[in-house]
Formats: sequence, structure tokens, C-alpha cells
Amino acid sequence: MIPFDGADESSANDGKSQLSHAELAARLRMAIARLARALRQQSHRGLTPSQQGILATVNDRGPITPGQLAKREQVSAPSISRAVAGLEEVGLLKRQPDERDGRSIQVTLTEAGRNQLESARNLRTAWLALRLAQLDAGERMRLADAIEVLELLTEPPATDEPRSEPAADYLEEA
Repeated sequence: MIPFDGADESSANDGKSQLSHAELAARLRMAIARLARALRQQSHRGLTPSQQGILATVNDRGPITPGQLAKREQVSAPSISRAVAGLEEVGLLKRQPDERDGRSIQVTLTEAGRNQLESARNLRTAWLALRLAQLDAGERMRLADAIEVLELLTEPPATDEPRSEPAADYLEEA
């Protein structure tokens, strides 16, 4: 069970003050999946969520090698190569030799890619802002606090070493 810090008597009765890791993970997973699905539906620009993620990563990280991009997107090198080629074909990304190491390739966003990304982001942000306006001030404050924790969960692991036990084994023990 997870005792939440700061749980007072009123929150102890709401059923959320103590959840197992598996229960918390399941609720979080479902909430994120539903929100992600709703956000995807707000931006019909002909790109898959994976392609939009690649554009966002290249935009945020600047020129990046395909290997670094694959690691950041947590996909295989062949998968990222196919995705980059497809986005390059429609003019959203370009590959060019690294100025410091001509043997290496850097992936960058084109102007069309930047415009595509900005348009899709604006549509999704506008929809989400409308939804947030429906929350009361206390709910928005709790959400703001949770965002920092959610951002930590999206970072790649600090090490490339695999977990010594499968995730399924962990859930059975929890």
C-alpha cells in the first residue's frame, strides 16, 4: 500500500489515501490513455501520434542523430529510420551530415514540419484549456502539482541496464 504524505482524516476516508502500486498504476494508466485519446482526436493533420512525437522531439532537442532519436522515443533503430524517411518524404524532416562528423547524420525539422507541429499543438492546447476552465481552482492547483511528477515518469531510465525482475513479477509481489 502507498500511504500518501499529508493524508489527513478526511482524505483517509476517500479511498485514495492508501492504494497499492498496482491500483495506482492502473488508475493512472487509464486516465492518461483516455486523455491522450481525447487529445489525439483534436488534431487531424494526417500524422500518427508516433510521427507527431518524433516531430516534437526533433523540435525540442534540436539536430539529433537517428540513434539518439530512437532512444528518446524508445523504439528500435530500424523503426526510427522508417519513420524519419516517411517524414522526410512529406517534407517535415530533413537528414543532413553532421558538421563535426561527416559520417554521422543529423535529423532536423523543416519549416513545414515546424508549422505542422505548431498547428497541431495549438489545436490540442486550445481543447485542453477549455477543459481545464471547467475545473475549479482547487482542482487546477492539484493538477499543477501532479504535472511535475508526471514529467518525471516520462524520462527514460537513467541506465540502460534491464530491470532484474520482470514488471509482471513486481506487480504480483506488490
